[in-house]
Amino acid sequence: MKEQVIKKNITEMEEAVFLIDMNVGFCEKGALADPSIKEIVPNIIPIIREELMKGEGFFVVNDKHTKNSVELKRYAEHCMGDEESQTIKELSVYEQYADRTFYKNSTCALFAPGMMEMLMEMVSLKRVVIVGCCTDICIQNFAIALRNFFDELNMNVEIVVPKNAVETFHIPGVHDRKENNERAYTVMENTGVRLVKTMKEVA
Repeated sequence: MKEQVIKKNITEMEEAVFLIDMNVGFCEKGALADPSIKEIVPNIIPIIREELMKGEGFFVVNDKHTKNSVELKRYAEHCMGDEESQTIKELSVYEQYADRTFYKNSTCALFAPGMMEMLMEMVSLKRVVIVGCCTDICIQNFAIALRNFFDELNMNVEIVVPKNAVETFHIPGVHDRKENNERAYTVMENTGVRLVKTMKEVA
């Protein structure tokens, strides 16, 4: 970005964008990688840029596993080590402006080290926008967990998921992209997450 970025203090931020798992291990190579996930990148970039220009929060969360990760008892090995956990180059240019990058060892970013503590500092927060992958796993789990987290703390925070900026992987006969996206949309809406076609619907 050539424009000057002036950031708000963490306690002053009213909005935050979380970029979830747009990393090498899901988008380029590995057992669960699906290069077609990168088709949402052109829709994600304007969301990030607008947030940065407003001085609001921008956070990156990437999966990072080791051979000892218990999650791998349920999923094929994925996002192993430093290389596969790196943000894809199309979006890594914006990561340098992120307020923080988190690495998670589960399907829910809320439990990434330091995440809860940071959120509790964000006393002015009014909206969270979640983009990235995978819609039916890490996006859904984070959105629902956040909804419950904020409710428990009586924090009136809107959680928004733009459909054109989230995606999941497709494995024929095993994991149907369309079916799992639609199911995740329904589950999230039923738990109080706001689903929109694009961020243009958000005032």
